[in-house]
Amino acid sequence: MSSMGRILLADDEAVFAEATADLLRREGFAVDTVGDAPAAIAAVEATDYDLVISDLEMPGNDDLALLRRLAESRGGLPVIVVTGYPSVRSAMTCIDLPVAGYLTKPVEFADLRDRAVEAVRRYRAWQAMRRNEARAAEWQREMHALAEAPPGSAGVDSFLALTLRNVMGSLTDLQQIGQAALTGTPTNAHACQLINCPRGAQLQQAIKETVDVIESTKGSFKSKALGDLRRKLELLLSHA
Repeated sequence: MSSMGRILLADDEAVFAEATADLLRREGFAVDTVGDAPAAIAAVEATDYDLVISDLEMPGNDDLALLRRLAESRGGLPVIVVTGYPSVRSAMTCIDLPVAGYLTKPVEFADLRDRAVEAVRRYRAWQAMRRNEARAAEWQREMHALAEAPPGSAGVDSFLALTLRNVMGSLTDLQQIGQAALTGTPTNAHACQLINCPRGAQLQQAIKETVDVIESTKGSFKSKALGDLRRKLELLLSHA
């Protein structure tokens, strides 16, 4: 995965598409180009993209077919629309679709670049929070299952592995979205400030419940490792 993001540029104007793709590549993006809507749909289904830049007037894109298809099959994937034929109708339709920008040709590249950086940043943050949300829910279910097991049946090793796997998974997500796509963010920003953590409270709650489970089962396990883990998680919560 490119640190800046992978972009699909869909436009039947070959000169514009290749020139824009080259400029974006110089900025650090990985860019693929296609010339019509069906090819764009096939590319998105085969490859994980962080952003689509799409022309409106190109083969197979009648009634914004590409944008509508992406909204149905790749909900959340941002699209920047570029068009030489702007209209009130197309602009109003884009409001209801996952459009991160509506630009008219000739496109000011600096504007396109800035919008691309921001769209990738937001999309990666959204993806990370979705993964964290799912991970927190699964973590909670597994922790409750361990807590309800008969004393001694749930090994300390499995307990530690479960906790550390989920904590490390969350930290990995934060690391990924804090790379080059976020170069405009101050380097001393807290990790949660990088993504504005709209669901961070769920992860904090999961950690708190883990601490509570460790505390309630310490009589069964009597493990120094679990005690150390509890203290580390409590410290993590106190600085959240």
